[in-house]
Amino acid sequence: MGEGGKGADWVTMKIDPEIFEELGVRDPEETKREMAISKRVRQVRKELKTDPDNVDLQLELGRLFMDGGELDEAIKQLKQIISRDNQNGLAYKLLGTAYGMCNHEEESIRELSRASELLPEDLEVHFNLGGVFMLKDMFESAARCFRRVIEIDPMDRLGYANLAAAYDIEKKYDEEIQVLKKILMFSPEDLELRSALSTAYFNAENYDEALNHALCVVELDEKDPQAYCNLGSCYSAQNMIDEAVKAFQKASEIDPDYSLPHTNLGSLYATVGRLEKAIKEFKLATSMNKGDALGWLNLYNCYKEVGRMDDAQEAYKKYESLMHQESQAEEQSNIPGGVSASGQLASGGNLEKGDAGLEELNS
Repeated sequence: MGEGGKGADWVTMKIDPEIFEELGVRDPEETKREMAISKRVRQVRKELKTDPDNVDLQLELGRLFMDGGELDEAIKQLKQIISRDNQNGLAYKLLGTAYGMCNHEEESIRELSRASELLPEDLEVHFNLGGVFMLKDMFESAARCFRRVIEIDPMDRLGYANLAAAYDIEKKYDEEIQVLKKILMFSPEDLELRSALSTAYFNAENYDEALNHALCVVELDEKDPQAYCNLGSCYSAQNMIDEAVKAFQKASEIDPDYSLPHTNLGSLYATVGRLEKAIKEFKLATSMNKGDALGWLNLYNCYKEVGRMDDAQEAYKKYESLMHQESQAEEQSNIPGGVSASGQLASGGNLEKGDAGLEELNS
């Protein structure tokens, strides 16, 4: 390294933000971002005092409130703009997004729908509206929005991915397959999309194509246990029992603590009548994942088949307990989890700190 400066061999390392969370301290980059937002808010407010009718500044202030997480202030600011100009599409777009970010889905749909009328060619409006429809389990409406996204921009990968997710939830597998094939033209080695295509073919009962794409995923990543589980399922559907067993065993070798390969092996052994082997695998699966309700139910059925009634009764009690806990959780919470995340919102923020579109949340 040369004197007085950094040579070509100098390496600058950025600390992962999660490290700060583990240490219980603030990420300096996040603090810097918040300070920048606060500084700009003060500047915009100062400028508005001398130019109170400047709509661009008013909109910027609303956007800054959103980026700073002050959603109530953002909503108040944007509603003031609309009260003066009910044809301002950008204000409706930001207001609808702000409502979505604070879980007011009905209001979000109303405002974003109005924005889509005023800004019919704005891709982000349709994307965000589709995301909120997904949150409300209105998947047909969501699919319509994502179709509009790719009509506006035929190269928009997130639009295709979200449209595929909506079709998958609706069990429109043929449509999902067509969409995934299109997006894979842009990213032929995208493992997640290739795996999704294999699963779509599997659900459509086209097991030959499902197997072809599952093999492709494994070729691209030989260290993914889930890929081998998917491959084993495809082999199993084709009655290629030995190949299926090897695939599940490979998944278990890659990740010995992963319960799914044992669940899959147990199901395969039970299907071909090898009940003692099935019991062994289901016991391993439930020991690794005591919350595997289906594993306990399968174990109960196998025990019953071989006449081990006491063991069967114990397994069924575990299954019943887990199902009761799941039922209680569903009653207490209306947000059980999602599909996967993709895409930013118009403000640069996210719905539920995750993104609109692929997220599947019950209303």
